[in-house]
Formats: sequence, C-alpha cells, structure tokens
Amino acid sequence: MKAFFVAFILFISFAAKSQYVPLGAITMWTDGYVVTMQNDTIRGQIRIGSLVNDSPANVLIRAADNTKTKLKGDDVRLIAQRIPSFAYSTGSIPREREMVVFERVPNPRRHDKPMLLERLTPAGGAIALYFDVSGWKAKTEYTFGNFVLETNQQDLSFIVLKNGTEPFIAKRGEMETVYERLFGDCPLFIRNYPTATRRDWRFLGEMVATYNGLCQQL
Repeated sequence: MKAFFVAFILFISFAAKSQYVPLGAITMWTDGYVVTMQNDTIRGQIRIGSLVNDSPANVLIRAADNTKTKLKGDDVRLIAQRIPSFAYSTGSIPREREMVVFERVPNPRRHDKPMLLERLTPAGGAIALYFDVSGWKAKTEYTFGNFVLETNQQDLSFIVLKNGTEPFIAKRGEMETVYERLFGDCPLFIRNYPTATRRDWRFLGEMVATYNGLCQQL
C-alpha cells in the first residue's frame, strides 16, 4: 500500500454510514481546491506541506501552467483534496467519500482557537462532526505514517459544531447530554430516535445525518 497520508489511514469501519474514519492530510499532489481567509477559491493540484498539532501548517497549490503557490495554514479557511483512486483498494475508505476536507473551526481542546480540523460528516446541515485528535491519541499509540487502530471506536470522541457555533467535545460517556444538546430541538427527529444511551454511540454519525436531513427548517 502506498504511504501517502502523512497522518494516517485507519483500518476500521463505522456502523453508521455517514460517520467516516479520519484519513489525514494527503501529502502527494491530488486534485482539489483551497478557500482563503479572503474567501478566494484557488483550484488545482493540492498537497499538504506540513502539519502542526495535526493541523495543516501550510498547503501548496500547483496550477495548470505548473506554477506553484504556498499558503500558510493561518491564511486558509478550507482545504479539499480528492482521494486518489488507488486508495480505495485498501477497503477502509467508503466509495461515497470523494474528498478529504479540512475546515477552520474553533477547537475546544485549545480554548476555542480556530484550527483546520478534518470534517468527518458530509457538507451541509446544521451539525458537523470533526476529528478530535487528542481524544483518539488518549486511547491508542499514535505515530506518523500508516498504522492499525485497534481501539474500540466507542471509546473515541469527536469535536462537534452546531450551526457553526458553540463547539464542544462529544464523548460516549455523555451520550444522553450530547443527544439532548444536538437533537432535542427537532420533534421530527425525536420521533425517529426517541432516546439515546451509551449503547447508541456508534450511531452518532447516522443520527447527525438524519437530523441534517429532517431538521433544516428550524
């Protein structure tokens, strides 16, 4: 297998279809685009140059005429990289996931400092799940390069944003609170998922997708 993810490829699968595993930054050239802090969109071949605290520290863009532009992570609002076709041969990446996306969002692990975090749920909708690096590190050995994650997914946590505000860390042990905070304002959702306990943690991604589909008009 080609080792092109500088962070990692995780060989696990989620029961919830919409809850993807983190893939990490792609450090080889691949199609994509970058949105700057000035909301300019730059398209071309994209690769991540380096990471700091698992957040892209810089990104390189190669245009059709082969000219290259380098941007600091602090100057970027969003990075989207298309997953190379050969990567799907590992069997660990769902075919419906086409891009690795990093978005600048407040990180509650760092006093809500805005950082580029990998988004795990599809774009659109009020609720988004992001990769909580610190939460995963606490549960398994972490090294750069590819490795096998053997920790039960139910022990892991996620950074959650609802309506782009009030980021918080969602943990399995607090599933009842997470459920009420994220979904309690939508009666249509409650009819589909009347309650939730720690046993339902593995379905969090599915719940988010359902909420985003049913509760857009709140």
